[in-house]
Amino acid sequence: MRIAGMREDDDGTCLYLVEGEGPSGERLLLLYDENGGEARPAEPAGAEALFREGLLERCSFPAAEVFFPDELEDLERKLLSAAKKEEDEEQ
Repeated sequence: MRIAGMREDDDGTCLYLVEGEGPSGERLLLLYDENGGEARPAEPAGAEALFREGLLERCSFPAAEVFFPDELEDLERKLLSAAKKEEDEEQ
């Protein structure tokens, strides 16, 4: 997993755009808000809009440099869960 974008507020809390890979190699995006630990799936077009509007800054570095191992596992589960949900809705 990589961090593809982020925004830090005045309190030092960040909103991250986390990028991962699904079971069949598809690109998965998740917005993770440190404030409250909320994570939600993101669409590529929605992520691009956040960059265009200046709500996120582009970056690229391993998520392991920012998150603890238990946080990484949780984010991985959420990414895969979002991918499975999307796949189920398409069927």
